[in-house]
Amino acid sequence: MGTRLWLVRHGQTDWNFEGRIQGHTPTELNATGRRQAMELAVAFARKRFAAVYASDLPRAMQTAAPIAAELGLGIISTPLLRERDLGPYEGLLEPQAVALRRSSGAGAGRGDLADWTGVPGVETDAAVWERADRIFREIIAAHEECDVLVVTHGGILARTIYKTLGIPDSQERRFSLANGMVAVVEYRDGWPFLLSLADVGLMGEGRPTADTATARGG
Repeated sequence: MGTRLWLVRHGQTDWNFEGRIQGHTPTELNATGRRQAMELAVAFARKRFAAVYASDLPRAMQTAAPIAAELGLGIISTPLLRERDLGPYEGLLEPQAVALRRSSGAGAGRGDLADWTGVPGVETDAAVWERADRIFREIIAAHEECDVLVVTHGGILARTIYKTLGIPDSQERRFSLANGMVAVVEYRDGWPFLLSLADVGLMGEGRPTADTATARGG
């Protein structure tokens, strides 16, 4: 068995609900996000984890807090797990972001708030994956053959799944990035292997959680 990383996207914020671009902006969970964090804590209560890591942004730390408390563990926070730096787009609503992308010559995109491939002024796909891969390998070195909970953001989750499955960065995303989504990635001989992609909300209520990483919803 290799080290298994349980990657969790943070709970919902008001900006998620509004379709507003967050990036490094220090937003906090709303009531729905706090409920999602508690649901995750319940779902993980019987699971044994060696450690809990989280992005240092408030929405990730607030998602990790009830889970870590339930597990009796502290939280190791790091900026390496932050969302993509979205520069001039942070704080904009999706229609405003589309307009700015067009004016910059980057095109309107596909209505996907996780799709920033080749957009000027934002952190590149390669840079996001470089820091994600760096912290993942640090975690693996510290917790060999263990399960580790990692609370992060849609951008990190997307790049991890793309790299793990060998999906080209230019390919349209065809999986959900709902708040509270869980991806389980096992590292085998240094290579990631996707074990599971699950929506805890779907399992608990019988309907999918809204995919707040896309303007189309779902």
